[in-house]
Amino acid sequence: MNNKELENKIKQAFSHSVPNVLDAVIENRSNSKGKVIVMTQEKKKRTWIGYVSGIAAALVVLVVGIMGFNIYNNEYKVDSTVSLDVNPSIQIKVNQNERVLEVNPLNGDAEKVVEGMDFKGSDLDVAVNALIGSMLRNGYITELSNSILVTVNNDDMEKGIALQEKLAQEINALLQTDTFSGAVLSQTVVENTELKNLSDTYGITIGKAQLIQQIVNQNPLYTFEKLVPLSINELNLLSSSSNTTLENVDSIGSASDKNYIGVQKAQEAALSHAGISADDAVALHAEMDYEDGIMIYEVEFYYDVYEYDYEIDAKSGAVLKSEKDFDDDAVRPENGNNGTSTDIPSNNNTSADNGNSGNSTNTGSGTSSGSTGSGNSSVNASYISAEKAKQTALSHAGVSESDIREYDIEMDREDGIVVYEINFKSGNFEFDYEINAETGSIIKYEKEFDD
Repeated sequence: MNNKELENKIKQAFSHSVPNVLDAVIENRSNSKGKVIVMTQEKKKRTWIGYVSGIAAALVVLVVGIMGFNIYNNEYKVDSTVSLDVNPSIQIKVNQNERVLEVNPLNGDAEKVVEGMDFKGSDLDVAVNALIGSMLRNGYITELSNSILVTVNNDDMEKGIALQEKLAQEINALLQTDTFSGAVLSQTVVENTELKNLSDTYGITIGKAQLIQQIVNQNPLYTFEKLVPLSINELNLLSSSSNTTLENVDSIGSASDKNYIGVQKAQEAALSHAGISADDAVALHAEMDYEDGIMIYEVEFYYDVYEYDYEIDAKSGAVLKSEKDFDDDAVRPENGNNGTSTDIPSNNNTSADNGNSGNSTNTGSGTSSGSTGSGNSSVNASYISAEKAKQTALSHAGVSESDIREYDIEMDREDGIVVYEINFKSGNFEFDYEINAETGSIIKYEKEFDD
């Protein structure tokens, strides 16, 4: 066998040794389409050491989480919000350990009080002490305006009240100075939507919003908007002067009225204007009020058969408004000037004072100025002239005819009496008079600012 024959034999043997499986593989692939071959791997068994290690790690995570939560609540979560209101309004947020988280000045005056001081992390007592001291140094709390409002806002009412009482006593001690004593109003609030809206709308603290709301609720003549600009001392004076009962508000000390003329001088101003002595005035009463943007004293009293009402500027003592009306329910035992008995007559012969001296003239019988008659019988008398009524009003007002403007006069009947109604303006005031058309006496007069 030569080499060529041997090579052919080897090729033939190799060809027969490799099976032709191509067709089988293709057929098997077609039949197996869509089947999933799951590969499995035998897991190694965990030892008890592995289990213990996992549990320990979970416990560590849990403990660390609890510790972190407690640290956050103790140190960083706001527990109480304390507000200090004078005219400066300052808000202090503290944690449950009464450590200061932040101090927020809410107006320009408050920024001056807080300027240069950082209270973060300090005790609440330290911060309050420093802030009160700054208010005293900067003249926000003085003998003329000595009131402060302390408000605690806490979801836990019992805890809030305890902190309120503690702060009120501490601040009261700080305000016992050599020259004056302070007045501390304190309250606890739980924030609600209404108070929050009022606070945001007017840029004031929740505490001041609640105080104003209570005063308005007690006196519907006030509006919330008009009382917002007032200081805490002015609000304190208004509520105490009218004996307003403020719910849930504790008070220590009395609001200072040294910036105003005082009740006695207000009464003297009204009596002097009316020409009546204090001994002759009946049921003399005065209290502080707020009207048209200024503090005033409202003075009331009775004399003879008339009721007098005055508004006196609380700072200057000027008479801003005066009224004199018949007191339909009054029966005076004697005339304030001559001691003779005076009954209220039922006819048209009743007269008021003469406008200049404030004296009353009894017209129940005999002859009176401008009319004649006797007893309670009707008298058909002629009326005084419009000019005479005019001069009576001008004389009483203390103005000359050349100084008046917008003068108006007309005749009317009031309570069965024919009167001249006279209106005019002079200077910054508007005058209204009712003159008895028969007697020429002044029945009613008003004087008020001309807006």
